[in-house]
Amino acid sequence: MRGKWKGASIATLLLLMALISGCGGSDENTVTLFLMDQAGIPSTIGETLEKGLKEKLAPDLKVEVNAMGLYNIQKLMVEYAAGMNDIMILSKEDVINYGKNGANLPLDEYFSPADYPEGVFEGGIEVEGEDELKMEKHLYGIPASELKMFKDAGFAPEELLITVAVSTDSMEQSVAAIKAMME
Repeated sequence: MRGKWKGASIATLLLLMALISGCGGSDENTVTLFLMDQAGIPSTIGETLEKGLKEKLAPDLKVEVNAMGLYNIQKLMVEYAAGMNDIMILSKEDVINYGKNGANLPLDEYFSPADYPEGVFEGGIEVEGEDELKMEKHLYGIPASELKMFKDAGFAPEELLITVAVSTDSMEQSVAAIKAMME
């Protein structure tokens, strides 16, 4: 009986993800960050990041940070499927797993892969006119431990990566937010 409920729950979740996947990203002048770590997140880190980014990016760009204190794989699936986040800050394991399905954008054009070898791995890339994702090795994640804003906040775990979600409204705004976290 448990197997039927588990299967029904998964099917329901997949249906929900399909329904909300067309919702699109946030306001075009807003960059939205989603933060969740398997080890947990300090309760103040979301507020600290949001305040720091607003100080550096306002008034040109609004910032919203959604930090989850507890790890929940279903919440992570919904966040990716909803397409409401520009930047995802997750464990390297999660970034790699979702990256295989084409959920993250390559960052090679904006940051040097040689500077961040921890964030270089093979991920899925959409190719126009093809149904299947093409697996390519790129820089997909910047380690949080390398970013000044995380160090200053006292929360810079080695395994945490910052990646740009394929659903981002603006790659330039997302990159600007990552660069602001570096300063």
